[in-house]
This record gives sequence, C-alpha cells and structure tokens, in this order.
Amino acid sequence: MQSKNQQIIFTRFPEPGKTKTRLIPHLGAEGAAHLQREMTEHTVRQARRADVDIEIRYTGGSLEQMHEWLGTDLHYTEQGGGDLGKRMQRAFEDHFSSGADRVVIVGSDCPSNDWKSIKDAFQELDSHAVVIGPASDGGYYLIGLCRAGSETPPPRSRPSATLFQNIEWGGEQVFEQTMQAAAELTVHQLPMRHDVDLAEDIPPRISVIIPTLNEEAQLLQTLEKINEGFHVEAIVVDGGSTDGTRGLAPGCLECRSGRAAQQNLGAKKASGEILLFLHADTTLPDGWDWIIRDTLADPSVAMGAFTFKIKEQMRGLKFIEDTTNWRSKKGGLPFGDQGFFLYRKTFDTAGGFPDQPIMEDYAFARTLHRYGKVITVPQPAITSGRRWQQHGVFKVTVVNKLMILGYRIGIPPAKLAAFYRK
Repeated sequence: MQSKNQQIIFTRFPEPGKTKTRLIPHLGAEGAAHLQREMTEHTVRQARRADVDIEIRYTGGSLEQMHEWLGTDLHYTEQGGGDLGKRMQRAFEDHFSSGADRVVIVGSDCPSNDWKSIKDAFQELDSHAVVIGPASDGGYYLIGLCRAGSETPPPRSRPSATLFQNIEWGGEQVFEQTMQAAAELTVHQLPMRHDVDLAEDIPPRISVIIPTLNEEAQLLQTLEKINEGFHVEAIVVDGGSTDGTRGLAPGCLECRSGRAAQQNLGAKKASGEILLFLHADTTLPDGWDWIIRDTLADPSVAMGAFTFKIKEQMRGLKFIEDTTNWRSKKGGLPFGDQGFFLYRKTFDTAGGFPDQPIMEDYAFARTLHRYGKVITVPQPAITSGRRWQQHGVFKVTVVNKLMILGYRIGIPPAKLAAFYRK
C-alpha cells in the first residue's frame, strides 16, 4: 500500500570516474566516489530517522549493486531519461497516482540537511502546496508537494508541472526560477543550506577522540551518536580495559599512560582538520557535527565545548549543572566531560594536553585562552551521573572544588591525583 507520506532520495551509484566529476581533480576518481557514497549514506540515515517510507531514485549501477550498497529494505527505482526536471516530475506523478498525499524529494549532495528538515517539510505540506529548501549555489536541496485533489491546500494553490519546466537546471537561477513558477502557489521556504559541488564546499572532517578505561556499558551509545555525523571518524584510545570495551571498537589504539597521553595519541593518529575530545560516557546532541563546524567558523574562537548536562536525575544535580555551566560560560573553563573541540592546527600550536595525571582538561582550557575565545555552545552533551550516584553529590562536589583550588595554588598534579583516587 502506498504511504500517504513518501520520501524520495535522488542519487547516483558511486562508480569511480562517473560521479562527482568536478571533484576528481581535487580528490581523484576514488576519492570523489567515496564522497558520493558517504553523502548518500548520510542522507539515508537522516531519512530513516524521519520515519517515513523511503524510495531511492538512482542512476548508474544496477539494482543488485544498490541493494548491496544501501540495503534491501528500501524501495529502488531508476530515475529514467530526461533532464532533472522531467525526472523529478515523473517521481512526483508516480507516487501521487499511487495514492500518496505528500511527497518530498531530497538530493544527496547536501549533507547538512537533516531529519528535522524532512519532518518539517511534511508538516508544512498540510498547509502549503510547496515546500522548498534553497541551496547556496542557487539551486535547492529539497522540494515537497501535496497531491492535487487533497482537501488542503485550497484548489487555487495546487502545484503544477510548471515547477519543472523552463528551468535552467545546473545553473545559478534554479531556485529563483522555481519560485517564479510557484508565484500562484502557497510556498513554505526552509533554511538555506550548502550543497557540495566544488572542493571548497566539502566540510572539514571531524576526528572524535575517545579515551577509555572499562567503558563497555557506555561506549556503544556514544559511538552510535558519533556515527550520525557526516564526514567524521571515531578514534578510541584504550587505557588497559579488562571488560569488553575494546571489542566494541575494532582497531582501537592502546595507551596506558593516562587520559592526557591517550588523547594526545588519538590526535596524532587523527585525519580530521577538527578534533573533538569526548569522554566515553558522554552523548552528543543532534546535529553535533554542524554545531562544531559552525562554531569554529568564527576565527575568534580557539576552542568550544558543549553545555554540561547530567543524564540521571538526583537531588542536587541541577545545582551541579548550573554552577558548571556558569564557570564554563562566564569563565571560559569547561571540563572534559563537556567535549572539547578545536582545529588541529590550534591543538598543535598549543602543544596538546599537558603530560600530567589529572586536571589536564582544566590546564588545557586555560592554555587555549592565549589563542582566542573558549566558548560554550547552548546545546548540551549528556554525561553519565555515575560518579554522583556512587559517591554522593556533596562528596563529589567538595572533592572537585578542592581539586581546582589545589591545582591553582600549585599542588603537584601527582599529589592531587593520589588524593582524588582515594
């Protein structure tokens, strides 16, 4: 049975030499195909989270290759002949004639388009004839229509084939020409986003470095959230776990010299332009990768961190959150369980984390003030409250305050570490 809401993804099978050809001089044929593969897989993950029926309209490759690549649980249809307008018009007509009320088409070239935009598009089609998401290159990354003959919107606002006719596809006026064609229709416009067409459009890669020690119960959830990001990698550096931590992260590195050394080793092995240092028991917010990129796009920012929030609810934890976030936002001194993110070049210039057994995150944050602002973004990273549950809110709070005080008056980190571990 045809779903009332239908999501369609337009993409191309990632065959080297035949996809993203404008990027081949920069990435090589294999690299361009890999980027096409990565963008499409990210788009599919976002569409799955929107919880609507998904069809892949593809060119290149075969149905068997598409099944092997993206799975057999999706519907697949070849795009067929004609320009992009004819192919999109055909896709809409196929589903409307089969009973769909709302159909949304997205491309695979806009990795910043997320599941929330897709859900918003379907919701707006309850009161608009057209939903469109403009792209920075003059085109659009999403277009949604409602079926003619449905009760809403009113008849004079029905979409028509003119949206896909007399459009200069591939040019810089596609969005503008489409809006002119839709002048008689009710249109909802989504936020502008960036397509990836040229080398300078490729967002910087983010390497997420996770120091671990017996984190079997926490790590999997952390990794799952990381894998929702686009153009990212996760590097787990284990400090000698005796549980199943290393089995959850094949290829993880080993380093038994403490968290500072673990994080420095992970940074050394990372391939990303941006580094995110994340505790294994901390879960990132939705859209974390674009939050990081947008924050660091400000050249005055040396390092960012997420707002501090504890997963569990206990008496006194709200006070812990409030005081931690006050210190982080007002004083520019976040702790490591908020996630530190910065450009690799800034990390290298700062000399990495200091070689000390404790308070390395506090010392590193203080150092980063020499290179720019240290800011806390409003979106929270959710960290485990197991320390407070195990030892009590009052005791942990007092110990943490004593650690900061002791460090600032010059007590050696080795002595502070011994005190803390008791």
